[in-house]
Amino acid sequence: MEGGGTDAANRVCRPRSAAEARQEVEFALYPLRCAPDARYRTAHLAGVQDATLVASELVGHVLHHGAALSRDCFLVCSLYRDEITISVTDPCDEPLPAFPDAPDPGRTGLAGGGWWLVHQVADQVQVVQLAEGGRSITAAVPLSGP
Repeated sequence: MEGGGTDAANRVCRPRSAAEARQEVEFALYPLRCAPDARYRTAHLAGVQDATLVASELVGHVLHHGAALSRDCFLVCSLYRDEITISVTDPCDEPLPAFPDAPDPGRTGLAGGGWWLVHQVADQVQVVQLAEGGRSITAAVPLSGP
C-alpha cells in the first residue's frame, strides 16, 4: 500500500449501508474533483467508480453476514497522490481466500463474486486478523493522473 512519506487525507466512518460506504469514498475523493489541475480531475474520474465498488463490496459483505455486526464495522478511506486505500474493519473471523476464484454461476452461483471483484479492481488487498478478534481488510485502488 502507498504511503511513501505523503500525508494521507483520511475519512473514518461507521457505515450502515453499502450506499453510505460509497458516499464516504466520494467524499474522500472530492478534493481531486475540485482541483484546478485537470490531471487531478482525471485521477478522480478514473478512480471513483473502482473505489466506490470496492467499498460497497467490502461493507456489503459485513452487512450480508449479520446486520448486528454492522455496528462494529469501520470504514477508513485514505487518499494519497496516486491511490486511495479503503480499509474495512469488522468483527468477523471468517477466513477469506488469498486468491479467490472467479465466480462460476453454474456451480456456485455468484457466491464469492464480490471478493473476486475486489481483487480484480484493487492493486493490493491485505487481510489482517486482529488480536481482539475480527479482521481488517485494506484494498489499494489506483488513481491515474499526476
